[in-house]
Amino acid sequence: MTLKKLLGLVCGMAMLGSAEAKVVSYDFTVTVQHIVEMDNFNPVYVQSSTRPGALVSVGEQVHGSFSYDTDTPFSLVYQPPAQAQGNWVLYSDPAHYKNPIDAVFQNSGLHSTAPGMPTTSNNSVQVADNATTFQNGDVFWLGNSASYQGEIFTNSIILGDSTGAVFNSTTIPDDLNLTHFNYGSYAFSRMSADGRWVEVDADFTSLTLSPPPVPEPSTYLMFGAGAMLLAWRRKSRG
Repeated sequence: MTLKKLLGLVCGMAMLGSAEAKVVSYDFTVTVQHIVEMDNFNPVYVQSSTRPGALVSVGEQVHGSFSYDTDTPFSLVYQPPAQAQGNWVLYSDPAHYKNPIDAVFQNSGLHSTAPGMPTTSNNSVQVADNATTFQNGDVFWLGNSASYQGEIFTNSIILGDSTGAVFNSTTIPDDLNLTHFNYGSYAFSRMSADGRWVEVDADFTSLTLSPPPVPEPSTYLMFGAGAMLLAWRRKSRG
C-alpha cells in the first residue's frame, strides 16, 4: 500500500471516529430544601428523614456529577404533547444506561446510586424551547430511574429559564451554564421494597464542566495522519 493510500485510510478512520457522539459531564453542588416521606399515599414533610438508606436533613450539602450523550435518540415510546407555542422533545435510550446521575450527601454519606446499579434502568433527556407548558420558557431535564434489590431509585436534574432565551432549538445542548438559567433543582427519591417512599428536593448552588476525558482514539488517529502527511511532504521535496 502506498503512503498516499495509507494516509487516506488513516484520515478516513479518524473522521469516522470524530463523528462519534459527544458525552458531556458536569460536577454540581446543591442544598437540600425539602424532604417528603410517604406511606400509603400520605405525604409528610420532614426536616430529617429516618428511612434506612435515605438519612438526609434539610440544609444538607450535596455534591454530585452527571453526564449525558448528545446523540441520545428520540423516544419512540412517548413524546410530550404538541405545544401551542415552541417545542418540547423527549430523548430516551432504555437499552443503554447512557445518562447517569450520582450525588453524595455530605452529612449522611448517602449515594443516590447504589453500588452495582442498575439491574434495570430508564434514562431520558427532555428539552423545551419556548414551550407553552413552561410559560414559553426553556427547560433542560435529565432523569434516570433504576430498580435494585427490590428498591426503586430515581434522580433528576432540571434547569429552567422563564425568559426562553437559553435555547434556540430542542436539540440536546452540548453546553450548560448555570448563570443562563433562572432556576436549577435536583431531586432524588427512593422507594423501599415494602413501598415506603422518600423524596429529596435541592436547589443548585454550582455547576461546572468536568475535566475533559482522555482523548478518543480518533484524536490519536488524526495526530498520526498529520505526522504522516508532514513526513510525506518532506520526502517528496527532498
